[in-house]
Amino acid sequence: MSHAFNDWNTDAELGEVRADVGAWMAGTKEGTFEEVALALFRWQASNNQVYRLFLEAMGTDVGGIERVDDIPCLPVEMFKHHRVQSGEWTAHHAFKSSGTTGQRQRSTHWLDPEGLTWYRDVASRAWSQIWGSEVKDHQWLGLLPGYVGREDASLLTMVHGFCDASGHATSRMFMDDHVALNRQLLAWFSTTHSLTLVLFGVTWAILDWLEGPDAPDHDWSQSLRWKEVILVETGGMKGRDEEPIREEVHARIRKALPWIRISSEYGMTEMLSQAYALDGQQHVFPFWSHAMVRDPRDPLASQPAGRSGRLDVVDLANVHSCAFLATSDLARKCDAGLALLGRCDNAEARGCSLLTLG
Repeated sequence: MSHAFNDWNTDAELGEVRADVGAWMAGTKEGTFEEVALALFRWQASNNQVYRLFLEAMGTDVGGIERVDDIPCLPVEMFKHHRVQSGEWTAHHAFKSSGTTGQRQRSTHWLDPEGLTWYRDVASRAWSQIWGSEVKDHQWLGLLPGYVGREDASLLTMVHGFCDASGHATSRMFMDDHVALNRQLLAWFSTTHSLTLVLFGVTWAILDWLEGPDAPDHDWSQSLRWKEVILVETGGMKGRDEEPIREEVHARIRKALPWIRISSEYGMTEMLSQAYALDGQQHVFPFWSHAMVRDPRDPLASQPAGRSGRLDVVDLANVHSCAFLATSDLARKCDAGLALLGRCDNAEARGCSLLTLG
């Protein structure tokens, strides 16, 4: 099989591999998704000890893999017990999953010295590619209690990066001070501008705000320019309550703010790229990521459209760790994207879970 995107030598350094993948993502290096994914698979199979041992245990003939769909995906649970690292480098930073009460081991995603810069760039590219607008063209607010103050939270790092990239002094984070959040929103509504405001919020924190004593009153929710605000909910309920279906969450939001634009983000500690549901329901990944819905009984068998199964994600931004990940989330492929259905049976609760009708 010929490859327009040349394979890297087994002794290629991470910097070379990342530079080539970054050039491909930017459109300055040619190659199809399949070619880049297969080249990265072969390099990581040689340069990632955890992934290599996993492939050996699976009996995988690395040289015989010629399709992305045939690449075995590493269970994300491996990030709890092992350092999943491709290439030789010293760890500079780590993202850790939020976990739940009583959970002893958290998933840890180690980053090399260039990892944080790369992550912020990937997150900005994902937003721009899916939304069709630049991060700098928005103002940003974050309602992220439980994340603010955590340098190991990838979600906080991303939203902080968006705030910094916007260059607007009014872009900021909030814990659970709903009065301050309301004040900031009123200040934004009181000015005339062409920018869209994006409020990035953890699902349970959004509901606490909108259903609490400091929720916007009826006149406020009806009279202000809420159509100019995008509400991005993410993170689920984190074990606080029974996990509601996504339609119920959105109905509760719309009861308080009928005109706001509701969307959803899906991300994981173990991968660098994000998927967004512009309609709040069907998530789309950027072009360098590929979602596969697998038969829960067969890790390499794909489910047809409309059938639910375990979600596997190929995230080519994960050059430094493993780009081929088997999640513990259920999903179903739809005409316009991916419907997320919650957690697989017996999977540990995670902060990125939120159910939808399935």
